[in-house]
Amino acid sequence: MLPKNKKYLRRYYEEEAKRISHQESMYIKGDKHKLWWHRKRLRYIFYFLLEILEKGHISTFADVGCAEGFYVKRVASFSDKTFCIGIDIARTYIKKAKMNSETSNTDYVVCDVENLPFRDNSVDVVLCSEVLEHVYHYRESVAELCRVGKKYLVLSFPGHSYIYKIAAKIQLIKKLFDKISPDVGHVSDIEVTEVQELLNGKWETSNLKIGGVLPLKLYKIIPSVRLVEEIDNLLCKVLERFGHLNNVTIHVMKVVKR
Repeated sequence: MLPKNKKYLRRYYEEEAKRISHQESMYIKGDKHKLWWHRKRLRYIFYFLLEILEKGHISTFADVGCAEGFYVKRVASFSDKTFCIGIDIARTYIKKAKMNSETSNTDYVVCDVENLPFRDNSVDVVLCSEVLEHVYHYRESVAELCRVGKKYLVLSFPGHSYIYKIAAKIQLIKKLFDKISPDVGHVSDIEVTEVQELLNGKWETSNLKIGGVLPLKLYKIIPSVRLVEEIDNLLCKVLERFGHLNNVTIHVMKVVKR
């Protein structure tokens, strides 16, 4: 668990940025089951972004928590009329993102999600992918995203499966889970219903995509990733049918301003 101090949080991600190629390890290289999980979330995010961009009239895009600038680079190349901004708390990530930038319609800023240096209603599309679980004050962070967003928010954050939640009620099993789980810097647990409540009636969820119903460790038992995808899609449909949207490990929300 990271200390509840922004200085230590910044230091943690500075060290991470120096140590690994974060987005490359998620989407390009690594264990095939982990790649499946990350790429499933990636497909959902791009589905929403392309849906928004194809409508036109999008002049500004911001990726809050951009790391090496994976999304900024792709949105900027997709639409040269859209000015794209990458934001990250770690200066080293911003340096990497600038090196990866290939177009002139981009810029990068070092800051944190709780204090975005933009005017109210100034950014047409704000993406915040896998960030809220890495900050202690995620309620304030959601409020800040809503403040600067003008038309759309695309929010992505993980959750816990039914199996984890049941196991977490038994302290001995929970300690075992925590011990064998890698340190990925998660400091907050967030649920879909809570995020929707934080939108304060000014925004509304227009679409929500979910995935990762079972813990990844269980899916790894199945050697075929294609079969994992089929099973996961089926389980997602069951949970959606009964409205159990919180009990999955992937949530991607498209949010529009009223």
